Amino acid sequence: MKIYCPVCNYEDGFEIIEKNTTIVVRGEPTKVNISYHKCGKCGEEFLVNDLDDDPLAKAFAAYREKHKLLKPNEIRQFREGYSLTQAEFAKLLGLGVATISRYESGKLQEESHDTLIKLAMDSECFRNIVSNSEGVLNEKKKQRILEQDSDQIADNFKRFITINFESKEVDEFNGFRLFDFGKFSNATLFFCKEGVVKTKLNKLMFYADFLHFKDYVLSITGAKYAHVPFGPAPTNYDLYFPLMIRQGLLAVEEIDYGGYLGEKYTSLINPDLNIFSEGELRVLSIVKEFFRGYKANEISEYSHVEKGYQETSNGKMISYRYADDMKIPVITGIKLPKIDASSVESKTRSIDDG
Repeated sequence: MKIYCPVCNYEDGFEIIEKNTTIVVRGEPTKVNISYHKCGKCGEEFLVNDLDDDPLAKAFAAYREKHKLLKPNEIRQFREGYSLTQAEFAKLLGLGVATISRYESGKLQEESHDTLIKLAMDSECFRNIVSNSEGVLNEKKKQRILEQDSDQIADNFKRFITINFESKEVDEFNGFRLFDFGKFSNATLFFCKEGVVKTKLNKLMFYADFLHFKDYVLSITGAKYAHVPFGPAPTNYDLYFPLMIRQGLLAVEEIDYGGYLGEKYTSLINPDLNIFSEGELRVLSIVKEFFRGYKANEISEYSHVEKGYQETSNGKMISYRYADDMKIPVITGIKLPKIDASSVESKTRSIDDG
């Protein structure tokens, strides 16, 4: 390939110069080593369009390394290991085919998508995704994948989540409790029994955990919450809810709100209320009853006046220490759900059974 100086059009005697350069990736300065060509005639330094030495690709690679994101070839090799097309793999994960294509070709993936793909790489999770898929794979291919993976079953997917994506220590951001996916899932099922929009669900979870912390200095689920545009939300909600859908615990329906598409979740099984203490059940019931008549935009606006939300910026975690300033009042006369161990055992499929 002939190289020409962009200033003087000279085409001979270039010197290769290595420079350490900072490229901002998603707001984060990332240092990479870049090769420049220096013109032997006018001294101009310039980059050459070389895919093998692309500065942005290097910056993405450094960012992936720092944040432990999957490499493009790792995504492609996993997909090809099951002889899946990009379209099939994308549909199984609930992503667009163009998204998978971009990630495999080197574009920097969204961290939530990276997490979903990592979970798919856990064999038990992938078996459940394939087993519960409808209309994505033909039966022959579906069965072949399940048989191929039958003796590779890994740890329970909830344990996988806790180990890989949640804090190993208690602190003010998880309400001094290690994350408990069983309680998180069953609290979700409790709130979604009659169906609830995702934006509202995130706020219900926030208020339940923070109100319980206000009374007992301990959260219910151990979830962390972040400041996002529509109000506080669990930090990994875009991971946990899709997992519950794929496990057959939640149904999802797209709702059109005048040009804005929202997701409505409805429980497919009853929550296992036995795992909650009486105080936890009381708080869950208080929150559900207090916000029963609130629409998604109304509870979102309500949450925006919370001190913990106002004093944090977008993307930052909200400390449970703000629980003392909560606006939600304590409601008396709330009837707790009746717990019948025998009926729960016979009618409710345990979260721990997957």
